[in-house]
Amino acid sequence: MSEQLNFQGNGMDRLPPQNIEAEEAILGGILLDPEAISRVSDRLIPEAFYISAHKDIYQAATRLHSQGKPTDLLAVINWLTDHDMLARVGGRNKLATLVDRTVSAVNIDALADLVMEKYLRRRLIKAGNEIVHLGYQTESELPIVLDQAEQKVFGITQERPQVGLVHISDTLINTFQDIETRHQGVALPGIPCGFYDLDGMTSGFQRSDLIIVAGRPSMGKCLNETTEIVLADGTISTIKQIYEHHQAELLTLGNDWKFHLTQPSAFVDDGIKPVLRVTTRLGRYVETTITHPFLTIKGWQKLEELKEGDKIAVPRRINIFGIKQIRECEVKLLAYFIGDGCLTDITPEFTNINPLIQEDFTHAVINFSSQLKVRIEKRPDRSPIFYAARCQGRKNPLTEWLVNLSLWGKKADEKIIPALCFQLERSQVSLFLNRLFATDGWATVLASGQSQLGYCTVSEKLARQVQHLLLRFGIIATLKKRSVKYKDTRRQAWQLDITDAQSIKTFISEIGIFGKETALLQVQAALMNKRYQTNRDLIPIEIWEEITAAKGKEPWTVLARRAGIKGHTNIHVGKRALSRERLFTLATALEDSSLQQLATGDVYWDEIVSIESVGYKQVYDLTIPVTHNFVANDICVHNTAFCLNLAHNIAASYKLPVAVFSLEMSKEQLVQRLLASEAGIETGYLRSGRISQTQWEPLSRAIGMLSEMPIFIDDTPNITVTEMRSQARRLQAELGTELGLIIIDYLQLMEGAGDNRVQELSKITRNLKGLARELSVPVIALSQLSRGVESRTNKRPMLSDLRESGSIEQDADLVIMLYRDDYYNSDTPDRGIAEVIIAKHRNGPTGTVKLLFDPQFTKFKNLARPNNY
Repeated sequence: MSEQLNFQGNGMDRLPPQNIEAEEAILGGILLDPEAISRVSDRLIPEAFYISAHKDIYQAATRLHSQGKPTDLLAVINWLTDHDMLARVGGRNKLATLVDRTVSAVNIDALADLVMEKYLRRRLIKAGNEIVHLGYQTESELPIVLDQAEQKVFGITQERPQVGLVHISDTLINTFQDIETRHQGVALPGIPCGFYDLDGMTSGFQRSDLIIVAGRPSMGKCLNETTEIVLADGTISTIKQIYEHHQAELLTLGNDWKFHLTQPSAFVDDGIKPVLRVTTRLGRYVETTITHPFLTIKGWQKLEELKEGDKIAVPRRINIFGIKQIRECEVKLLAYFIGDGCLTDITPEFTNINPLIQEDFTHAVINFSSQLKVRIEKRPDRSPIFYAARCQGRKNPLTEWLVNLSLWGKKADEKIIPALCFQLERSQVSLFLNRLFATDGWATVLASGQSQLGYCTVSEKLARQVQHLLLRFGIIATLKKRSVKYKDTRRQAWQLDITDAQSIKTFISEIGIFGKETALLQVQAALMNKRYQTNRDLIPIEIWEEITAAKGKEPWTVLARRAGIKGHTNIHVGKRALSRERLFTLATALEDSSLQQLATGDVYWDEIVSIESVGYKQVYDLTIPVTHNFVANDICVHNTAFCLNLAHNIAASYKLPVAVFSLEMSKEQLVQRLLASEAGIETGYLRSGRISQTQWEPLSRAIGMLSEMPIFIDDTPNITVTEMRSQARRLQAELGTELGLIIIDYLQLMEGAGDNRVQELSKITRNLKGLARELSVPVIALSQLSRGVESRTNKRPMLSDLRESGSIEQDADLVIMLYRDDYYNSDTPDRGIAEVIIAKHRNGPTGTVKLLFDPQFTKFKNLARPNNY
């Protein structure tokens, strides 16, 4: 009886590909020559025989061979008799005929290849027929149909054929041989990960295993929930609001030192954690966890590594304005009432002694509503002239407007700028600031000859909002706390000072102060007679190291002369911070585009003046693709490493292909991390291109080594398991070898069909386990832990902390959790130690392995040497 195939179309009248004579010659050779079976058993499977009887005879021979028994005519006849199969294959005469027709087994290898070729062609025909049926299944989703079709085609080329149910005796023999091999110390049963203690506990990563590596997101790099972030439309939103909406377009600092708009790829609620407030010389502040990185001239550094006096990056301009417009009278009245208004009486009141401002206010009130009338009252116990906007016999529309803006009822120290103002177009923001400075602002030339603009208020929130709005014009203002006289007492106030000449010029040209134009003209004249010098907007002194690396062996005097610098014989190398102009001049002479971008960039280097604990607070974080930073409270802040180290070790040491599917980071960012780790250079230097002369050699060596490693990265966002399976199959087919590892970063970013998120993750983890089994490769999926970890005294993670679905634990063969005690306890004796906690091990022990962790290069290292095992 021959193999049955269901053919359709034009091929119904054609015989399937087969070669009966070759099948008979193979079987005859096996029965004649005891060594013949060993020559074909690894390339020829029973299913390849077209005639069913031939399949049974070959299977009997392979069973005998696997048991170490001879495969001659008598032995095969006895095996078939014992299993009641002799009659089914044609009796003794059938086997005797096979022997009689065979001269020798000399060509059995070529015949086996021929039979396998015919078999694969039959499988191709069958797959094609099944694909045709799939095409007509319109009720199935197209991606699923395409994956099934691709799986059928790729399944033909797989070296591991599906043999169906196999008797336990065959498996026992193979298992015993594996045990013998391991006993002789030849190799681990699984794929070594390069961490010796971990390999000792797991015996290497087993093929077909699903491995979950879990940890808290961002390892504590989070911001206080009230931290404010400016969005693309000018809106100011807290990080908590952004987390709740799961949508935002915000600023990030690019490699060109300019700010660009980006969208977060993940939104993280990281629970309640100890928070520190970082305050800068400009008066800006942000509250973060101790591990949160800040940008220094030498790259990103965690807060725990910084101290008072260090310089960090903050924006020197935020060129974002809204598109909303309100009436001009409304803009003026907002500024006047916030500056000199009383909003807690029966009706809105305004007090100012400047006649021009009084007149401007009156016109604004009348233009606001024809129903309103302005009455002037003299009150000696208060300011000389009192303006009250009243509406006779009617409800006051001005009061209603102020109520809608959440301004009515605010005392002086409670006043804020309404959210609407941050969404106004540029000209209206300028008008608002113009009238606001007309109330409590000033312009003056001090006795020292220094020009100064300023604004003062008793509301800290208002002062910080004004400081931010000025920043949108590129105006740098310093915020200071002051004690001011009020009646018979003194009260706390907040003062904004603008002393940088460039900022003053920008303020005069773009904003101005209504009613104080004469004072502004005096300031402007004073600036014209002075050469611009600044002791504020400077590039930190450490930049000399990069200039030194860029100039090479050229003498400083020669470089300075070539750059056209006066006094080139002494340019104070390494002694003074550089102005932007001086850095740009040197960078131009050196033709160094990176230094030129730094000199003309959007970053101001602000000094840390205090770092103080503010207790435990709710914190959040955002994951920003590619750049991994964003602007919070007008300060630049930053936001997968263990599995990258695994990929590196397996690809480098054992030359096994590794496939990385990154849903969070771009392939460029992943490669930068690998390159930084291999070369021993911080990623900040690689990202900015600021490479010193001594770093080029290790960088070149690292590029050469990494280029030889079989690591493949797919950074397609929102990729599905179906698409991953397709990519992995294709890679395996192209390489012609089994994959060593598949890494997925990370599980919670994957999408799947389901009525709810729990069902989606359940299906995803089942499919990942199926992927591991199908391709016989370890699959490592990164997963987040729930923030319940943070609420416990002992913050070491447990299985119950796996986020969103218990199916993650259920489907996983191995669950690894990462923990660093030095994050939570700064005085821990385990500083620099990472605990790799094996919380679940389906085929082995659980326990904890300790590794060294180098945060500078995000790299894990062995504590023990390999010869210990």
